Amino acid sequence: MVATENTPLTSKGGDKEEPPLNWYVCVIAACATINSVNLGFDIGVNSGVGMLVQEDMGLTDWELGVFMGSIHFVAAVGGFMSHEITDRLGRRLSFLVAQVIFLIGIAILCCAQSYTQLLFSRVFLGLAIGVSLALGPLYISELAPAGHRGKLTTWSEIAINVGILIGFIVNWVFADLPHGVNWRVMVACGAVLPCVLIVLSLTVLPESPRWLIAKGQLPEAEEVLTSTHPPGEDIATLVNGIRHQAEEDAGNADRGWEPLLRPDEFTRRMMMVGIGVAFAQQVTGIESVVMYSPEIFKRAGVATNVKELFVATILVGVVKTLCIIVAACHLDSWGRRPLLLLSMAGMSSSLLLLSAGFHLDISMLAASAVLLYVSFFSLGIGPICWLFAAEVFPVHIRAKAMSVATTVNRLGSGTVALTFLPLADILGFAGYFLLFAFLILVCGVIQYFTVPETKGLTLEEISECLAKQA
Repeated sequence: MVATENTPLTSKGGDKEEPPLNWYVCVIAACATINSVNLGFDIGVNSGVGMLVQEDMGLTDWELGVFMGSIHFVAAVGGFMSHEITDRLGRRLSFLVAQVIFLIGIAILCCAQSYTQLLFSRVFLGLAIGVSLALGPLYISELAPAGHRGKLTTWSEIAINVGILIGFIVNWVFADLPHGVNWRVMVACGAVLPCVLIVLSLTVLPESPRWLIAKGQLPEAEEVLTSTHPPGEDIATLVNGIRHQAEEDAGNADRGWEPLLRPDEFTRRMMMVGIGVAFAQQVTGIESVVMYSPEIFKRAGVATNVKELFVATILVGVVKTLCIIVAACHLDSWGRRPLLLLSMAGMSSSLLLLSAGFHLDISMLAASAVLLYVSFFSLGIGPICWLFAAEVFPVHIRAKAMSVATTVNRLGSGTVALTFLPLADILGFAGYFLLFAFLILVCGVIQYFTVPETKGLTLEEISECLAKQA
């Protein structure tokens, strides 16, 4: 039997009442989400940096689009490589490598004196983002107890939104610095969090127990699982389940990319769900709204000077962050699927309003529609995208499939960021957002018929149940 949209995955693990989280796993998740705060900061701060760089260096709209979008295309390469790094070095040391690359990119960007140097910095920043984007939710999902995995993995998305908000605030704080200095100071602020995470990866963060078991380090894995799971948890049974999956992984290791390139029916279905949702997240056009929010508010007549534009973007960051917190609180009770479908319907409707706001030249309608749009994004597909990717992929292809999902996501993000201004000039802002309202609607219909419910199950139970239902 093939699992349909109305067939929730069930198992014994999905029905039992989960004990409360212990403090240790919360500390680990909080430390790991610094990685995501850093990613969000880069997105948020670049919304202001891009506008200031264009003025400082006299960039055309296409040059600005390449500057803004290139980081995502390089991130696609970094995401594709992420499985090699995370599988070889482990999840913990992969954090360190990514942050070092991040710092190199920040240093080059801060010192850039030409357009070529601007683009060169994006190579390092993009590689770091690609690796980090796949690594964060993967690491947390592999340490979290099953009943709390949804909310803990969602911390990554909350952290991204917190980082975006911090980036918006940094734009506002340093906007009045001398021309050509302000955007460099904004970028330099992004060096703080990578340094913090480097220290934490060397001192606080444990290795993923699933990676440890795959490498034959059972005692170390048992110690980590004992620390992250509630007292009385049957750690031996949990270890045996993970070890069984690891043995299957070892048996498939020699096959390389064959399981993804020539998947069976079960693997094909899970790839369609995990990679499909990662693709759909960017088809929503979120990158254009977040990265170009000052420009959107400027064209809508919401604000006239730089300070006012940055205040408006701060409001977007606040709303986006609050809504992601609401989603995190209910993912493990309401489920992934209902929130995802609500999100897609709400975003499509919001973009219709935004299109109407531009068409009718009603600035407050446009501003309200932007806030509604980011609210619905954060309530559903924002956090659920990477949660699904971390959950549904079979264990033997999880790292590779996560890298593919990240690659597809970043390619979509880069395309949206690159084409926003040129395409908006051709279609008009009203036409641009009307186009994406239609694309979101199409994706929502597809998700209605393909996306299952996975709440309350261990990663191993998800694979087992989906294999039986395929």
